[in-house]
Amino acid sequence: MDPLKRKRSSPQPSRRSARLQALHSSESSGLLTAAKDRIAHYTDQQRPHEDKLKAALAAFLDWLPDGGRESVARDIVNATTDDQLHAVFYNLLTGLVMPMKVRSGRSSMGSSPHTHRFQLIEAVTATLNQPSEHQESFHDLCLKRDGHCCVVTGEMDTNTWIERGSPEGVDFGPVEVAHIIPLSYASWSRSTESPSQTASAWEVLWRCFPGVRQAGLKVETINSITNCLTMRSPVRSAFGKFAIAFKPTDTPNVYERVLFRRYPSAERRSLPASDRIEFNQAPGAEDLPLPCAAFLDCHYRLAEILNVSGMAETIDEHWRRWEDLKGSAGDMLHPDGGTDIGGYLKVALWERVAR
Repeated sequence: MDPLKRKRSSPQPSRRSARLQALHSSESSGLLTAAKDRIAHYTDQQRPHEDKLKAALAAFLDWLPDGGRESVARDIVNATTDDQLHAVFYNLLTGLVMPMKVRSGRSSMGSSPHTHRFQLIEAVTATLNQPSEHQESFHDLCLKRDGHCCVVTGEMDTNTWIERGSPEGVDFGPVEVAHIIPLSYASWSRSTESPSQTASAWEVLWRCFPGVRQAGLKVETINSITNCLTMRSPVRSAFGKFAIAFKPTDTPNVYERVLFRRYPSAERRSLPASDRIEFNQAPGAEDLPLPCAAFLDCHYRLAEILNVSGMAETIDEHWRRWEDLKGSAGDMLHPDGGTDIGGYLKVALWERVAR
C-alpha cells in the first residue's frame, strides 16, 4: 500500500484525542444523569440526617472535580437499595465533611458503614506512618512567606507591628496560621495504631479530590507550607467554617475571593473591595512555596457543597450542642484526658447518625 495513503487513513492524534474526549464526556454525562435519577427516587424512612441526603449528594455531583465526581456517581448508581444509598451519603458525611469541618486538631469520626470501601481503607492504612505533629518551623515559615500579614486584608500581625516600631499608616491585628486541609487528617494518639477512621478520611479525600493526592498531600506533608495561609483571626474563623473560600483562576497564584451567606456582614465591610487576590512571597521569602492551588480548590468546592446542601449549618448546630454539653458536664470531664469524648459525641451529637 502507498505509504501516503496509509498515512492519510490513520487518524491524526489530535482527532483521536478529541473523539476519546467526546466519548468520555458522553459516558460521564450519562453516569451523572443516572446518579441524579437514583437520588430522586430515594424514599425517606427516618434514617439519620436523610433530610440533607438529596441536596448533599446532588451538590457533590455538581461541585466535585473530574474523577471525584464520577467516583461518587458510580457509588450512587450502584446503590440498589435506599439503605445502601444512605450509606454512600453517610460515608461522605463522616469521611469527608466532618474531618474538613471540625474546628480543632482532634476529631471524632464514626466508622463508615459503606462496606464497598473497606478494602480501599485497608490499603490507605498501610500508607499511614506516624501521626503528624506541629512543627515549630511550619508556623514561622508561613508567617515569613506571607510577610506576617493577612493574605486577605493585608493587616500586619500585632506583635510584628510592635517589633517594627509601630509604623504609622500600617493596619495591624491578630493573625493566625491556618491549615487549608486541616491537621485533623494527621492527628492521632501515638499509643495506638493508625485508626481506621483516619484511613477512611484519607481514602475519601483522595477519591473525591484526586488533585490533592497528586499534589503530594499525606500525613507526612500535612504541615507543608503549601498547605497554609496567614489570616487575621476573624477571617481565619470564617475560613474554617467555609464561609469564605478562594477559587483558583486561570492565572497561577491568583484567586477569586468567594463569600458565602454566613460570612458576617460587619466583617464584609472590612474586606478589600476587589474579589481578586494574588498570593505572593514577601521580600526575602522568595524561596518559600505559595499555597497549593489543588488544596484551595478542594476547600472552595467543599464550601460550595456545604453551603448549597445546608450541611454546614447542621454540623455547626451539633458543635454548639457539644459545647453546651461540655459547659454543663462538670466532673464528667476528667482533667487527665481519660474522658471518653468519642462516647459523649456519639450520645450528645451524633446519636441519630451512630445508632
